Amino acid sequence: MDVVIRPARIDETGLLADVERDGDRRYAGYDGVPAGFDDVASLSSLEDAGGEGRLWVAVVSSGGTAGDEPDDGRIIGFVMAEMVDGLAHMAQVSVRLAFQGNGLGRRLIQTVCDWARKRALAGVTLCTFGDVEWNRPLYGHLGFVVVPEEQWTPGLRALFEADGELGLDLERRVVMRRGLDD
Repeated sequence: MDVVIRPARIDETGLLADVERDGDRRYAGYDGVPAGFDDVASLSSLEDAGGEGRLWVAVVSSGGTAGDEPDDGRIIGFVMAEMVDGLAHMAQVSVRLAFQGNGLGRRLIQTVCDWARKRALAGVTLCTFGDVEWNRPLYGHLGFVVVPEEQWTPGLRALFEADGELGLDLERRVVMRRGLDD
């Protein structure tokens, strides 16, 4: 299966909530996310990111099949970046559940790192669950390290606290950063 990561088109932003919800099914039963949690990136933030070149989609680009569904150019993942206190921040990365575990998340994350590097930014940050076996270890493998709370910028602190306002368990969340000076 050939997957291409490319900038999102404005007409695709409305499709991304379904991708995010499907990918989030992996958290079923994890008690760091409240039962019934259904928050997704807002359409306006996706449209803004797309218009500013901060939104990319992973699209199946050629024949073959994925399960029982044809590979017809559909979106199977996406990543959205934003600027927070002078650094790139990975606001959302989502991969459809059926396509997880094949390196697509890594490719999407690398897309944000490459974008930030081209803009001569010093690093990329993110907020994630520290106790989920596929989150923090994956980011650690990709060069991200946990940022101690006393080193958080005001913008990172605000993003972290916003996660709590959504109902996410902040005791289980971490802020991570990857430097790009290598």
